[in-house]
Amino acid sequence: MKNRWMWAAGLALSLAVSGTANAKGIEGLWRFDIINPGGTTLGAMTIQTRDTVQRQANAQHDWAIAKGRGSDASRATAHSRDKEQPNLTGYTGFAMTDQGGHALPIESIDIQGGAMTMVVNSPRGLVIFKGTIDAEATRFDGKLTYHNGQVYDMRGVKQERLLTP
Repeated sequence: MKNRWMWAAGLALSLAVSGTANAKGIEGLWRFDIINPGGTTLGAMTIQTRDTVQRQANAQHDWAIAKGRGSDASRATAHSRDKEQPNLTGYTGFAMTDQGGHALPIESIDIQGGAMTMVVNSPRGLVIFKGTIDAEATRFDGKLTYHNGQVYDMRGVKQERLLTP
């Protein structure tokens, strides 16, 4: 059970990214390992820009309206249909591990120079990764600290670029 939470927390941590000047190009599919005394927990995450996620939601809403399957735009909530908020900054995503079936949202990713910090809001509390990311934004390596203070090594590799709509 402990490994399941570690997996989900690691996954979620890997997905949520907040925008920074040096974070360009981190969107895509990532694989990561969390090395703990019981072995290695395998994980994967996807990262997209917040702007891309909003544009996809708007396109889905437009399609539903055109097909007569959605509510009209005047009834849509601000967070589900916000065309007046151009250029949303930052990243978002989800992470999963081989220890459970829950994808956790990534709350933030901050990249300053080669330093990287990710925060995942797991059901049991915050999980924080602090480490480095290479200049090409294809690998990261560092320490993952769980809500209970346990610290594990974590490393990740970018797999492939997401298709854009």
